[in-house]
Amino acid sequence: MASEKQKIYLNKEALIKSELERTKDILSKMLDKLPNEELPFMEPHLRALYFETYFLLAGGFYNASLVLMGILLENIAKEKLFMEGVKDEELEKMNFRRALIRVKQFISDEEFKFLEDRKSYLRNPYAHYNKMKLSEGIYFPVWKIPSDDLVPKIIALDKKVKDGGLTELQARQELIKGVKPEMMSSKELRPIAHIAKNEREKSQVIDVFLEIDKFVRDFAEKYFKSKK
Repeated sequence: MASEKQKIYLNKEALIKSELERTKDILSKMLDKLPNEELPFMEPHLRALYFETYFLLAGGFYNASLVLMGILLENIAKEKLFMEGVKDEELEKMNFRRALIRVKQFISDEEFKFLEDRKSYLRNPYAHYNKMKLSEGIYFPVWKIPSDDLVPKIIALDKKVKDGGLTELQARQELIKGVKPEMMSSKELRPIAHIAKNEREKSQVIDVFLEIDKFVRDFAEKYFKSKK
């Protein structure tokens, strides 16, 4: 008899209730940090990209919002090219780098530099999910426990937790007791990459979005505003 596969959730209604409470709490905190002014005129597909980015960020989905920030900027550049006569068929085959080369003659040096910088540190690493590059230079304390001691200690501490003798936090503290921590990055210990990347995103994502938001609004006012 085949074993039953583990489920993501056991009770759908309980999961929905929990997620709604979590989302409400995050939205309440994040919306206070985000712009609340309507966008200047821009095409519907650009507005859709902007608000997808906005509400992913407001909901605490940092990685996904950063990916879309890069995509939004790429499409802003391509929209300017479309206005200059480049057809959709050509734009669809064009990556961000090629779009920047083409759009440079139609925008200011400052605007070009902003787009080029964001392509380098935001669009490319996130679009290709380069977690090692994104976590580079971030260090965490790591406690190395001799492998001969690790399994027996974990089994003993797990039993104490199940018996009520220790909390999980106390068990973790007991596990590393007497072990001197070493500072390591993802370069020395690959699993750190995901943790470091997430910490960097949390600390920077609002500032990154606010810079992009200002650029997008200024760019739209300058190039997309109706001439009527």
